[in-house]
Amino acid sequence: FLEQPLMEEKMTVIEILKVLSDTNRLRILNLLYVQELCVCELDYLLGISQSNLSKHLRLMSDAGFLESRRENKFAYYRIKDLVLTEHPFLTAIFETELGKENLFVAELNKLIQYRNSELTCHSITALIV
Repeated sequence: FLEQPLMEEKMTVIEILKVLSDTNRLRILNLLYVQELCVCELDYLLGISQSNLSKHLRLMSDAGFLESRRENKFAYYRIKDLVLTEHPFLTAIFETELGKENLFVAELNKLIQYRNSELTCHSITALIV
């Protein structure tokens, strides 16, 4: 993954709670907890405008929550393993607490449907343009 500093600093609980304090960021992280996704996939699954999505991804990346990589014209994001390892309460949030909320369950179901479909980043890009 790109943009990894040589020396990682541990995120503070305050920084983590700031990231988690926005519904759209929680929606993004809920999906990224399951798997790495590209920006167009997140756009398709969540229906968040590209500019708003980019703003949230940049904020979470700058905070040290996400890592990214580029593949051709697509940018892929995932939650840093180190963040989950150093802050085990996050696993409980993603695996238990968000499962109690209809919005997050519905979006995970949409992710499952997407994974079982024939859609790809290339076909999604054509759909959302």
